[in-house]
Amino acid sequence: MKNAQNYQFKKFLIHQFDEVESTNDLAFSLAENKQIFANQIIVASKQNKGRGRLNRNWESPIGNLYFSLVLQPKIAVEKISQISFVAVCALQIAIEKIFKQQKIDGEIKNKWPNDLLIDRKKIAGILLESKISNKICDFVILGIGVNINSNPAQTLFPSTNLKNFSCAISAVKMLEIFLEEFENLYENWLNFGFNNIRNLWQANAFNLNSEININLGESMIQGVFQEIDNEGNIIIKNHNNEIKKITYGDVS
Repeated sequence: MKNAQNYQFKKFLIHQFDEVESTNDLAFSLAENKQIFANQIIVASKQNKGRGRLNRNWESPIGNLYFSLVLQPKIAVEKISQISFVAVCALQIAIEKIFKQQKIDGEIKNKWPNDLLIDRKKIAGILLESKISNKICDFVILGIGVNINSNPAQTLFPSTNLKNFSCAISAVKMLEIFLEEFENLYENWLNFGFNNIRNLWQANAFNLNSEININLGESMIQGVFQEIDNEGNIIIKNHNNEIKKITYGDVS
């Protein structure tokens, strides 16, 4: 860890570091030890051991946005995964606004379960981790990485960055615009449940009503993407017209 600086943005307290091993690991440790609480954020210019889903490496050079937000919602444990859909929707709206302001064209889509695409290439991803005690949610760490100035070359799914679209924005400004959108959607979700978020997510879903492949790790399943359900699972119809519910996997 190097050079922590703190500043307030709206109701969020942001802890800015030059370099950390992982923003999620640091946020989790601090939250577990009751050193940071809800609406506090760990943000780093660089991560040495950034992680994505399934413990995959997340390349984290200087120039992109890497942050982890601590949340402490009073919710049932089974609803925790819905937060990733709230976050993706907020990020999608934020980038849409930035593109509109800068007169940039690009098709921004939500890729199940928790990625954001521009023109069919990954621009951002989410890692959601939580601590559960006696079937009660102690806290949730919402980790997000956004490719602003660079993106990894070798990835399972093609990636891109905002600079490729001639989008000029700093990591700090990107974070603040996201937080403005997230605050509104998160409150809506807490007050009214998942349905509004589900509809918003599906309105911009990648390959909805199209045939997709889902890599389950040791096998592959094909079918037409029908919808996501109230738990955020993806629903597909296979070639035998059977409806299948998939709880995890990578869409390709």
